[in-house]
Amino acid sequence: MAGATLAFTVMVGLVKVARAELTAMEIVLWRGVVGIPLAALLLRGRPLRIHGRRLMLARVVLGFLAMICFYTAAKGLSVADHALITKVQPLLVAGVAPMVLGADERPDGRVVGALVLGMAGCALLLAPDLQGGGTWGLWALAAAALSAMAHTALRGLGRTDHPAVIVFWLQVAILPLSLALQLAWDGHPPRIPPASLWGPIAGVGACAIVGQSLMTRAYRHDKAALVAGASYLAPLFGVVGDAAFFSTLPSVWTLAGGSLIVASGIAVVLARQEPA
Repeated sequence: MAGATLAFTVMVGLVKVARAELTAMEIVLWRGVVGIPLAALLLRGRPLRIHGRRLMLARVVLGFLAMICFYTAAKGLSVADHALITKVQPLLVAGVAPMVLGADERPDGRVVGALVLGMAGCALLLAPDLQGGGTWGLWALAAAALSAMAHTALRGLGRTDHPAVIVFWLQVAILPLSLALQLAWDGHPPRIPPASLWGPIAGVGACAIVGQSLMTRAYRHDKAALVAGASYLAPLFGVVGDAAFFSTLPSVWTLAGGSLIVASGIAVVLARQEPA
């Protein structure tokens, strides 16, 4: 899940570049064009049958809606604001998973405490630059809520279906859904992206496949709340990226918040129970 979080963090930056000229729906659609062949490569001849069909349907619909909200929010929020608001998701997963998947998914008090600690670290790290976001912030909150439910369905799917098959069918389903919504919303086919944006779009598709593959494997092997907690690394990855690529040194707030996030991750590992 830490690897998936890194892939999704890079994806946010690429989405912001593409959103300068494309709508969220267009990015979802063209990302699917890139994602399907990449997902097919991961199958390696495995049967395409899905056993948990209802959970797969929930994963597709909720994931698709979360993606639209996620990409929409990326246009109006800084990466820092986006990361902070969407970090509500692990707390929602911790609450939703036991209700949907059973009491064995209920995290103990140590895990809940670690998740809250991680959220506090995100707030401390990012709050000095927080701009509020208005409507864009509401899109990000919607993305977090839908994503939490989609990840809960993914945890259930991991008990019956292989991660590569789940990722493949998600990509296949997203393409016609995004095309249909594009036609219904705008009344015309999607625009062909300019040549300058095909690099970022390909990067979005590649990061999505890598992130979803790693995330699906993670949810297959451990409780939903524990896995979701690893996504608190996203702001930390952003800080490292700023320092490495933009020569921006971390502030005292950054060091303090990053320390809390690292402490949260260590606490989750120490509190980890045997996989279900």
